[in-house]
Parts: sequence; structure tokens; C-alpha cells
Amino acid sequence: MFESVFRAAARVAAGVLASGLVLMSFSLVAIAEDPPPPAPLKSELATWYVSAVVSGRSGFRVTHYWSKGSSLRAQTMVGIHPITTIVHGDRYWVYDTLLNEGIEIKRAARAVVEAAKQTRPFGNDLEDLIRSDGEKVDSEILSGVAVETWRVTNDQGRRTVWVTLSEPKIVLRVENFDRESGESASLNYSNWTSNFDLPERAFEPPAGLRLQKFEYDEYIEKSLEGLVGPAPVLYPKLLHGPQFR
Repeated sequence: MFESVFRAAARVAAGVLASGLVLMSFSLVAIAEDPPPPAPLKSELATWYVSAVVSGRSGFRVTHYWSKGSSLRAQTMVGIHPITTIVHGDRYWVYDTLLNEGIEIKRAARAVVEAAKQTRPFGNDLEDLIRSDGEKVDSEILSGVAVETWRVTNDQGRRTVWVTLSEPKIVLRVENFDRESGESASLNYSNWTSNFDLPERAFEPPAGLRLQKFEYDEYIEKSLEGLVGPAPVLYPKLLHGPQFR
């Protein structure tokens, strides 16, 4: 039952991809335009920002990411619609800013636990690759920055990640080739920034927003029927947990 639920969720995700999006679970290419930011202060919750442009056969997607600790705010253009995602505590919100409506979902407990272990809720391609048995294969200079090159090759395809040598390691580039489809996709990161003030209200939905509210199991059951609400869940791992990639 549970696996069938995730297969249904994956079909919904595939529909989103066909409309011009590439989901986070579909690992892509990232090219950095800036040197890595300074390490966040250890005594405070780390704050991060990056902008990203994802492109592939189906089109492209522009996203701005902010985070504080494990909390995320992301703004993404889906066609003509600005979609905002907020992940904070045990809640996941996604809403259409133009329509002023969206959904609120209680996150799976395993998603909350896993997110708390990470430096930030985005840009974790190296960690994902290592969990997939990826290995360091080279060191080189990328856009004037000394980097390590990591790669994993398997039945699904090939993924290569370039990260800075300095700590914390910042992903500068990721390339993914899908063996079944024969397609590649790309992601460009720019303006990596850390160590800035970010108010808690950045992780709260606006007053007056029309929301459908779901417990986790309720959302899973509803999602078997198709897309729930006016906007797609773009970051399923932050809702369901690490088993959804």
C-alpha cells in the first residue's frame, strides 16, 4: 500500500515535470557563478540563500531558496504562476501567490528528523551522491575555484557533483544523465550567501491565505486521486522523508 502511494505520487511528479519543471529528486547540473560564502556562525541557526535555474528537455524553472536551520522558503515560477513553498517544523505549505490559495500538510516524522541532520534543506547533492555509493574521482579547477569531483554510475544513469574544497562544502555543479530516457538536465546556482538576518515570519504563510489542511495520511490518500490543491509539492523528500528521491 505504502509503495503504491509513492508510485502514485511519482506519477503526479512526472506530470509536473512534463509541464516544464524538473523536480529536486531528478538530480541535475549546477554551475556556480560566485565564490563560496563564509561559514555560518556556529552559535546561531545557519541562514542560507541561493538562486537556481533548472533546465532540461521540458523547459526551465527559476527558484529562489532561503533557509534558517532546517526551515525552508522557496519561490518558484511554474508557468505564469509564482509558487511559494514553506517548510517549518512539522508543517509543509505550498501555495499559488496569484490565486492566494494552497495546502498545508503535516510532514512525516521521518522527514522532520532527517531534515534536522542536514546543513540546509537544499544544495545537498554531495550527501545524496555519497549515500548512493558515489566516490571522489578527481580534483580540478572550475571557474577559478579548486574543487573535488564526485561521481556515481549505476543502472539508472550517471551523476557527477563538483564541490568546493573549503568547509562547508558548496555544490558548484551537478550533472545527471538518465540511462532509460537518454536525457540530461542542468541546474545553475548563483549568489550563494550565508550569515544574514532572516526573520521567523519568513517561514509563515501570509494572513488571509485560503488553505486546505491535511494530516499526512489524509494527504497521501487524497494524492492517489491526482494533484492535490492548486500547486505541486516540489520537494517531496522534505514532506515524505529520505526514501522519496
